[in-house]
Formats: sequence, C-alpha cells, structure tokens
Amino acid sequence: MQSFTVPFKMHSTGWFLLFFCVMVGIQIGGWQLSLPIGALLVASLLMHEVGHMLAATLLNVPVREFGIRLAGAYNRRAYATRRRDEILISAAGPLMNLLLVFPLLFLHRFGAQLALCNLLLCVINLLPLPSSDGLRILRTLWSSNAPGSMVPALSQPPTR
Repeated sequence: MQSFTVPFKMHSTGWFLLFFCVMVGIQIGGWQLSLPIGALLVASLLMHEVGHMLAATLLNVPVREFGIRLAGAYNRRAYATRRRDEILISAAGPLMNLLLVFPLLFLHRFGAQLALCNLLLCVINLLPLPSSDGLRILRTLWSSNAPGSMVPALSQPPTR
C-alpha cells in the first residue's frame, strides 16, 4: 500500500474560494464567527477530497496531488483498474460529507447549518452534473471500455 503523503497545491484562484467560504460564514454566524465557520466549510471541502484519497490509497490507486481552486477542492489521481474500485473511490468523497453531518449537529450555534452544508455537498456531488462524483460513477457504470480509458472527470484541473 502506498504512503498517504500527497502534495497540497493552493492555486491562485483558491483564495477566492476561501473568501467565499468566509462570506458564507458571515451569513451563517455573523462577523464574529465568520472565520471559524469559513474554516470549517473549507475543512468540509478538503475532507471530501480526503475521502477520495483514503479510498484510492486503500485500493492502491496513486494520488498525485490535491488542492483548492476557484471551482472547489480537487484531487488528481490515476484511474482504478477495476470498475468497482473506481465507483468506490468516487463515492468515498460524498460519503465523507455524509459522515460529517451527525457530529456537526453537536456544534453550538452553527452546527446545524454546517451539517446542512455537508449534506448538500453529499447530495449535489452524487447528482450526475458536470465535474461531479455522480457523473463519474455513471460514466464508469455505462462505459464499455476499461476504467483507465474513460473520459477523465472534469473536476480534475487541466494538466499543463
């Protein structure tokens, strides 16, 4: 099994995402709680990616990097060699958000709102929308080719 050390990359556009999360924090908890709520929202996005990376690591699929950009948190990894593994890795991110819902309910003042944000992250990522885990799962299920030859998910940043 590979080691779980994956480089983190903060894209220049990622600062806009952090700013957006702080603005959402202001809406949820006011100015006093905007930074902690914003940080927890970013942590939720990153935990989603950690879910993918943990599953990939357990299934011996190499993960090259993860990071934050304007479009959200992301990870770059190889395709799994088996369809089942590709589906498990794709589903692990939304599952991580779902697992965060219950403990977040116990946070005083803003836990329910953060739990709702994680529930929404889970559901939206399972919908077959562009750059979603749901679309990746459907592509894997419907593809007649080997997983490595499928069209890559749009959530991965373009290679340079």
